[in-house]
Amino acid sequence: MKDANAPHIPKSILTEWLHYLSIEKGLSPTTLKAYKKDVEPLLEGPFTIEGIQSHLHELSQTREWQTITLARKLSALRAFLRFLYEAGHLSEDWSQLWDSPRFWRKVPTYLTPEEARILIDSYPLTHRHSLRNRLLLELLYSAGLRVSEACGLRLSDILPEEQMLRIWGKGQKLRWVPYGRSLQEALLLYESIRQERYRPLRGKEDFLLLSQKGGALTRIQAYLIVREAAHHAGIERPISPHALRHSYATHLLLAGMDIAYLQLLLGHASLTTTQHYLHYLPSELSQVIQQFHPRAREAPK
Repeated sequence: MKDANAPHIPKSILTEWLHYLSIEKGLSPTTLKAYKKDVEPLLEGPFTIEGIQSHLHELSQTREWQTITLARKLSALRAFLRFLYEAGHLSEDWSQLWDSPRFWRKVPTYLTPEEARILIDSYPLTHRHSLRNRLLLELLYSAGLRVSEACGLRLSDILPEEQMLRIWGKGQKLRWVPYGRSLQEALLLYESIRQERYRPLRGKEDFLLLSQKGGALTRIQAYLIVREAAHHAGIERPISPHALRHSYATHLLLAGMDIAYLQLLLGHASLTTTQHYLHYLPSELSQVIQQFHPRAREAPK
């Protein structure tokens, strides 16, 4: 039975909203798929303030309340409600009724510099895809790429003379990422056997990392490669591609990199996102501050 207090929402509204996010906001297909999954359940029940609040309450009783997943769900909800209001389907802006949760983020898994070195250097070079897999590890750790960026990297995005990578990040935002000797060597070794061992499918010729069937390497395949590398390195805790990106950021911070520069390298739209790394290593960063900041040292007696 339809709630008399529920506003009239056209059946096509979800498609219209996703189209708007794609064209006007430039969101990636992966983000659009996640947003659709987040909002669809709200349209199945009574679309009222009470119905939405009941749905959020159910989520709050799960472990998602303690993760970044709920923040994404709320972000999707607020964006959708704002769209409804601006399109004239709501008489008032319901997006203002729910704030983003003040939750504790999980401390991300990261490697020590020695673990990262062993993870890459100990990877066996004895099978057909060894050089490709080693290059993937270098792209994730030595350049700090997101797994989607590494899998989507094209030959035309590599500038070997400048030792720079042209990266199209979230929202198709362009950034440039420099790379050093180890990644350069991995690139040269892989490129020397790429044409011999891989036959790209039509339209996939420019992708750097290719699968055995000739398509672009997938995120699932990348995850399995990283997990395999961790096993060879004797690292027992779960390691994902994103853990290598976290390690890249963490090690640069501890080496003294300015956080504003790190934001540019990581492709974060907001400095606030990058600043979360400051909370992940309180003891190490505290030592750095005590050592280098003049106002952090003890006053002379």
